[in-house]
Amino acid sequence: MELSAQRSVPARARAPLFGGGWQALRLSAAALLALSASVALASEARELSSEEQAELRAGKLVVRAELRTLRGAQLRGGMAWQLIAASPDVVYRTLTDERSYVKYLPSAEHVQLISATPPQTVFIQHRLGFVRGSYYVRTVHDARARTLRFRMDHSRPSSIRDAWGELRVSPYGKSQCIVSLAIMADLGEGLWIGLVRDDVHTWMLRVPALLKRYVEAQAPRG
Repeated sequence: MELSAQRSVPARARAPLFGGGWQALRLSAAALLALSASVALASEARELSSEEQAELRAGKLVVRAELRTLRGAQLRGGMAWQLIAASPDVVYRTLTDERSYVKYLPSAEHVQLISATPPQTVFIQHRLGFVRGSYYVRTVHDARARTLRFRMDHSRPSSIRDAWGELRVSPYGKSQCIVSLAIMADLGEGLWIGLVRDDVHTWMLRVPALLKRYVEAQAPRG
């Protein structure tokens, strides 16, 4: 796959912004404060460097990991970008199909749609070696903007304290797209988190790369 060196990353792929249907997730006051940190993070990252753009064109995952402290809570996350050799519509359909989550969410072993009424509620369980963790998320899909916004459902039991973010699919050229991720999470202090804290931080930012691998593997050969 060859990409023109002059082609620039589309502006809307540079930094996911949180808005629109996001309010449907009914953020708490504390989450709104944490969300503001993510918005600041997104605006700080609005432009990719020339080196990052070159890595993106070469098919590499571009990652900006972030560690912040907010009111005593340690937030982990950041932003990530990945070029995918598939149309934006194909990638967005995969992104919003909960049956595909086990294919591109890191170490996911079980995913179940709990409620299809927007915002949808999805149960997700991960496994790393002998350690398991699970949680419920509520998601809002915006087909027009090709975004998926998510936030942990606090009304149900969870192995982590909080998490929220956005995935966005942006056109790139004639038959490719860029998937961008902005995510922050308060992993809490549970036993399983203590064992895999650093791994989880790395995992969450690899979602666009795993989505690329899954989508491109489904493409017709020849």
